[in-house]
Amino acid sequence: MDCLLQNGNLTNVVTNVHWRFKGTQVHEGVTYTAEQYGVTYVGEPNEEDFVVYEDLTEEEVVGWLALFLDIPAMTQALQDNIDKQINPVVVTRVPSWNQPQGPQ
Repeated sequence: MDCLLQNGNLTNVVTNVHWRFKGTQVHEGVTYTAEQYGVTYVGEPNEEDFVVYEDLTEEEVVGWLALFLDIPAMTQALQDNIDKQINPVVVTRVPSWNQPQGPQ
């Protein structure tokens, strides 16, 4: 997390949260994974309900992110990615004339 050392009367004020959102699925014994990552600005602090950095919990920070991120859409995007890994619609093929050659 990025923090301002001083913001008015407050110290160690979180400004940005760096996050990763990951999905996995096992299909026919193979584990497929998709991931999104980003940085979210969490807004200006409110002195009345400010929590000092040292007392922040994962639950609180995840709660902040839930206010700014569209978790259902992100979940669907991860699932769509995994579905395309399981059932690809695009593949990369190497033409026969470009196959690696063994020792000559």
